[in-house]
Amino acid sequence: MLVLSVVTRSAEKTRELGVLFASILRERDVVLLTGSLGAGKTCFVGGVAAGLHVKGHVSSPTFTLLHIHEPARKGLSALNHFDVYRLEGADDFIRHGFDEISYEDGITLIEWGDRVRDALSDDAIELAITFGQNENDRILHFIFPEGREDDVDKFRRLLDGVEGQEP
Repeated sequence: MLVLSVVTRSAEKTRELGVLFASILRERDVVLLTGSLGAGKTCFVGGVAAGLHVKGHVSSPTFTLLHIHEPARKGLSALNHFDVYRLEGADDFIRHGFDEISYEDGITLIEWGDRVRDALSDDAIELAITFGQNENDRILHFIFPEGREDDVDKFRRLLDGVEGQEP
């Protein structure tokens, strides 16, 4: 397990971090996002969506559970954006067939991902977002599975020199 923690000082910087993070994602990656209400999960997903150049506005799919954002042009990845807050857990996720969607073409981000962790393979990336000392501060803890060392290094290089982000 490889951990990289980053502090952002505004919602805009959290979104920008999502854009940078998108550049290291691979087709069929699954990212589990955790954090309290208002921590910035959907804000971060909006940045990833911008980085992936997908169609449509990103909002939390709390009541529909899943939004699929198609790529803006051929050769790009779709984004499967889940919000599983209302599910009963991993069994409910599987019962809906969402585990199969998670590993189809595209990149999958799952808000409240800790609720369905047991339904997914060990190669998922995890992101825990917590509140920092100041009102707008967020601490983002990226947890990468073994074998993603090159991606962690690339992400760390992308973060070097980015104003308002502290690795």
